[in-house]
Amino acid sequence: MARYSFVRSLCVLLVLIAPSIALSQSFPNRSLRIVVPNPPGGQVDVVARIVAKQMSLSLGQPIMIENISGSGGVSAIRSVTSSRPDGYSLIVLAAEHWAINPAARSDLPYDPEKSFTPLGMVSTASLFLAVHPSVPANDLVELVALLKQKPGAFNYGSGGIGSVHHLTVEYFKQALGLDIVHVPFRGTSQSVPALVGGQVQIALAGLNSLAPFEKSGQLKILGANTAARSAQAPGIPSMATVAPGLDFPGQVGLLGPASMPRDVVEKLAQTLDEAVKTPAVVAALNNAGVEPAPMRGADALAKRIQSDRAKYGTLIKSLGIRLE
Repeated sequence: MARYSFVRSLCVLLVLIAPSIALSQSFPNRSLRIVVPNPPGGQVDVVARIVAKQMSLSLGQPIMIENISGSGGVSAIRSVTSSRPDGYSLIVLAAEHWAINPAARSDLPYDPEKSFTPLGMVSTASLFLAVHPSVPANDLVELVALLKQKPGAFNYGSGGIGSVHHLTVEYFKQALGLDIVHVPFRGTSQSVPALVGGQVQIALAGLNSLAPFEKSGQLKILGANTAARSAQAPGIPSMATVAPGLDFPGQVGLLGPASMPRDVVEKLAQTLDEAVKTPAVVAALNNAGVEPAPMRGADALAKRIQSDRAKYGTLIKSLGIRLE
């Protein structure tokens, strides 16, 4: 009787774990998709395509990129969070989606804490503070002194209210007690030309957007908006040297729907990690103006999301920003 009970219990256990074993062995057996909440050709889209290509080679299955832009990423996110949590529908997101929107919007049709399974960090990038040549400052210390001498006399262009560009400068202002007038634009495709043309005196943007104009003498790059110097431009100091605690990198992470099987999560996380370390991928990411994320893995992304939500949430609340 005891032997019968043992055998019966063993059979039940095998029935329970068999689907997981089968899934681990067979995943993936068809194409995957990675949703990008941005239009084709943008930096996040380029990063997704670079990494997806290498992951596809490792997994032995095609990975399709699907761009679903607009509505602050809500449509793209719902497309994935409403999918089966089997690892075949994934999404690349940034701090805008996992920290800024949750702090600045109350109408999100998903739970920013419970709707996702983090898979790993993909890339990181600094934004760079640049000034028009007419601004008589050649480094961050001189710029801060000038701004303190002439409160309200200078304006800065951002990629829009609630953008990382906007929040970086607002933190900079708060930390140093500065008065700089905000001029929001619809992305850096508008703010950078405005800086070059002198309509604004200060702006933040990616290095690829600014470098040609710095080379021609049409602007001056003074600082990076990350805690440490960027590997892309190690000669440019961090803004944190004058505003302690300033750290607003452009991070991109890969996530899936909530409740994904552990073995699928581990396989995708490992595949992503290996892809991001591949020399050809590193070179392609650098060419796109970003760097491989220094900390990878599902746990690293989960911790980054938590820290970003606290940091951005505090800043957004202090500024009273609402994005409904």
